[in-house]
Amino acid sequence: MAHAEVQAYCLMLFNSLANSLLLWVILAGPSRAEDSTHTEDADSNAASEELIIMGEMEIARRRGEVVRNLKMMGYREGKTKNGRTVYKPDTPYHPTVILDDDAWMRIKRTPVRIDPPGAKDNRLRYLWCLPPLTITPACIQAGGQVISKRRLAHFKEDVVRSTRYEMGQWQSAVVAHAMDKRLGEEIPDMLEQIWTAGLPESNNGPVLETFAERRNAILQFWSSRACVKEGAQARVVVSDFIEYTIQTSENRASTEEIEKANQDQRCPDAAPLELSPVP
Repeated sequence: MAHAEVQAYCLMLFNSLANSLLLWVILAGPSRAEDSTHTEDADSNAASEELIIMGEMEIARRRGEVVRNLKMMGYREGKTKNGRTVYKPDTPYHPTVILDDDAWMRIKRTPVRIDPPGAKDNRLRYLWCLPPLTITPACIQAGGQVISKRRLAHFKEDVVRSTRYEMGQWQSAVVAHAMDKRLGEEIPDMLEQIWTAGLPESNNGPVLETFAERRNAILQFWSSRACVKEGAQARVVVSDFIEYTIQTSENRASTEEIEKANQDQRCPDAAPLELSPVP
């Protein structure tokens, strides 16, 4: 009898432990799944931010190469305003170079300037500009205004030749960074705004009230991308949004909507939308 009571007591303890473990799994499961989702979202955001930061570093590096070439040619950095930096030549009749943060260069005739001799950081050198030396060559540098167009064009060509490769690399870095930002931030944010709030592309036009209108706007955006590398990358982003956001919701696209989007798309090498729409 005592042996049977011991067995019954052990069985009761085992059942109690099993029930407690099951309850813990039920309660902890969703929380862990939610934590996993948050972790994946955080990893995705971190990867996007890392790409953007790396792109900005590459832009700065490529711009620095252009500036280094200009300094080797005898240019020094001047004022910066509205994203444009002026580089002044040490030789008065050489052209002035203006660099824009958007990776373009303007080369122009150097204006008349007040540039007395001496170290550039020595303010006492401006004593050369006091009367009676104010309008003498010791104070006024007018070489850029008296040089002929032909000779000026020669010096402009020197600047172009010396910076052509570096300018091309800088421009490519700016374009790549802008595309990474558009693919990683701008397009996903736009799609989310269209789907959740009904805000049209570029916030132009009336609010899209129904989910049918919102699906149509997103599908049209997908099918209207250009037949270039950047357009193909944008289609992939939109396709993923359709598959993992729209088609997993209660307002999924129908077979007819998917087929129409594929027909409207005109790029021969583009992958069609192959989803599982509502029949």
